[in-house]
This record gives sequence, structure tokens and C-alpha cells, in this order.
Amino acid sequence: MKKYCLLMLILGWCIHSPVVAAYECYQESPTAQSLGDKYRDIDKSLRVDKNEKQLQFLKKLKGKWSGTGEEIHCKGPERHPERLQKKMQVKAEVRESGNVLFRAQLEKKFPAEGVTRSDRLDLINIKNLYTLSMNGRHIEANQREHATNGPDAGVRYLEYMISIDAPTDDELHVEWSLFINSVYVFTQKLDLTRD
Repeated sequence: MKKYCLLMLILGWCIHSPVVAAYECYQESPTAQSLGDKYRDIDKSLRVDKNEKQLQFLKKLKGKWSGTGEEIHCKGPERHPERLQKKMQVKAEVRESGNVLFRAQLEKKFPAEGVTRSDRLDLINIKNLYTLSMNGRHIEANQREHATNGPDAGVRYLEYMISIDAPTDDELHVEWSLFINSVYVFTQKLDLTRD
């Protein structure tokens, strides 16, 4: 009975966790739905001390990693969006950064396309956090910020739903989803082991 109750608690948490949820292309952000007009109020960010004891395990993740990943992109018209999923092999170097608690330089190889891409991942910027949940070596965060499209092109509002799980110093799982102007457009998942 205890195992059944524990399983139901875990399953319930997974179903309601905004990071683990599978979003539909162009779906409105759950945060935007719950906050309404207050969604873009950037004055309500959290004040987080990067030296907080519960965050220190992130510093132990510095170094070289490799593994697999997946990217999900939404494209096409709003009425008929297309969900593109791409598997990849990943090499990563996790580095320390000032205001960003998790920074990684990625080399992503997409075997189906025969393409390799470099990317820098900056997650959990302490100046743009709106929620931060820590449980052992698992972190979930909501990061929101404005980004310009260029001098005459306007501003986009970016929201990141972030999950970082490091069961050990040699195993790392990262998942983040991106909403632009409160609409879901992208997810990246990484499953890595230390080199």
C-alpha cells in the first residue's frame, strides 16, 4: 500500500509539473494563464543568492559531459502547427558564470541530418527568476525576460520552464521549454554523463 501511495504522489507531481508537461505547439503558457495581465510584470522577480547552500551542487557539475538529447520545434501557421522532433548526440562543457547558475557550451550532432551545431545554454539567471523550487539535487525554475529583435523590430517576452536533475555528480538531466510572447515554441532535453 505504501508503494502504491508513493507511486501516486510521484505520478501526481509529474502530471502537474509545468516542466515535465508535454506542451502543444503554440499553447499558451500555464504561467500566463494563471497570472493574466500580471504575466509581463518584470518587477516581481525573486531575489536569489547564488551562494545559497541548496544551489551549491550546481558548482560540482562543472566539466565535460556527453550523452543524448532531443529538441522539439514548433513551426508553421497557428491553425496547423507542425511539431518537429530531432534526436541528437551531445558533448557539453558546463562552466561557472556570474548571474547564470547553469551555463553549458554544447556541441550537438544530429545524425538524421548529418549536421553539427554549437550552442550556449544559459539557464537559471538569478536576475530573471520568478519561481525556484529545490528538492535535493533537483531544481525547477521559471525565468522570464525581455529580448529585443533588433533596433526597429520590437521586443519579445521570453519565458523558460527549466528542470535540472543531477542524481549524482556524474549524471545530469536537463529539460527546458521556451515560450515566446506567452506561446510555446521549443523544448530541449539533455541526458548526460560525465566524461
